[in-house]
Amino acid sequence: MKNILNRSYWNVAILDVEASALGPGSFPIEVGVALVCGPSEPIGVGAKLIRPITDWIETGVWSKSSEAVHDIPLNVVEREGEPVEKVCDWLNGLLGSNTIVATDAPGYDQDWLDTLFDAAGLEQQFRIFDFQVLTRDFSADQHRHLEYLLRHDTAPHRAADDALRLASKLMETHWGHPSTDHSANAEIPELSEHCVASSCPATFLSYADM
Repeated sequence: MKNILNRSYWNVAILDVEASALGPGSFPIEVGVALVCGPSEPIGVGAKLIRPITDWIETGVWSKSSEAVHDIPLNVVEREGEPVEKVCDWLNGLLGSNTIVATDAPGYDQDWLDTLFDAAGLEQQFRIFDFQVLTRDFSADQHRHLEYLLRHDTAPHRAADDALRLASKLMETHWGHPSTDHSANAEIPELSEHCVASSCPATFLSYADM
């Protein structure tokens, strides 16, 4: 079976969400994306802080223990976060409908995306998959190598950096690069014509399509 990373007709993105807490009442405060455009291209990286809506502040949960992990104070997301509508438009415009969007925590991240898009009154135009869908065709040696790389590179717990960590280790395992030097990685422009941008109407990928 041909590995998904070698299929030029699909784009690949790694997504990560940081949240106010874990469990009921939590809400998203930052979303990050790392775009894998191919073996010879730099990884595109971008993130948005999310300004909480009033209902999240009044009825949601803010965990000090979670804040200690991601180190994003509530007053920072209130002051510097972007409106939920703008963040949703950014995600939809960037990821489009022909992109395999993977995350290492699909249950949590989809719940937080649901919260985000519900607050914006918009439809999520992409589907997220478990990160393992990108590695299911790896050999046993590749799986062991990826586990080793991730074990020796602690998650930063910021959305863009966490997404970049997974994307870079994935590329290093599959293609033999990039190295640990991420200086060449490209910042994702605002709804740019990047490798994963799509103006197509939403056509959701399913696991069977892969």
